[in-house]
Amino acid sequence: MGNKLKKSNGKPKKNLKPISLIILLLFVCSASIFLISTVIRNKKVNESQAVPNQETTPPTRPQPAQPSVSATSPVAQAAVNAGVISSIERINQIVTFLTTNNQSGACIFPVQSPPDEHVFSTSFEIVTPNNAIIYATASFFPNQDAVYDTVEYVNKGGEELAKTVFKDLRRVGVLKKNIIMLDGGNVKVFLMHAGSGCIVIRKEIVQ
Repeated sequence: MGNKLKKSNGKPKKNLKPISLIILLLFVCSASIFLISTVIRNKKVNESQAVPNQETTPPTRPQPAQPSVSATSPVAQAAVNAGVISSIERINQIVTFLTTNNQSGACIFPVQSPPDEHVFSTSFEIVTPNNAIIYATASFFPNQDAVYDTVEYVNKGGEELAKTVFKDLRRVGVLKKNIIMLDGGNVKVFLMHAGSGCIVIRKEIVQ
């Protein structure tokens, strides 16, 4: 009986009360929520710094390169001034061929709008070093195709010219009655009787 009283009078074990457990759990939960929200907020800040705002910094599109053109004659320069760009290389080529070492004057026909989508046509008077007079016409198209003709009076008969000056060209025949046609491949030559001589017409389509 005495021993039982001593045991019961000993110091009781320390047990947490239910209210204390609740407070401790709330504290732990609050701390966890705070840490999780801080991590998420920091992650969003880092992502916003790494990815630019597409609304404020839209991607820039590369600008098309501007065509580089150069004119080698007054006629070619007039074409550029009129807005004819796509066929300028062909214009330079043929005008240079027709006028080099010759005196020349030119007529430029009006260009329709838009100018770089229509034919660019010219006519020339060409004076050669031996004072021969040649009429020439040249027309140029946006896809770089071109056609030119030269017209010259020669004081010799067509048959004689066909056998001498143009002997290397193939004789095709007579177009109808009086115009002899000679074939030089890309170049065609027409000999038309006129007075005591003939008119020599050269025509070429350049593609």
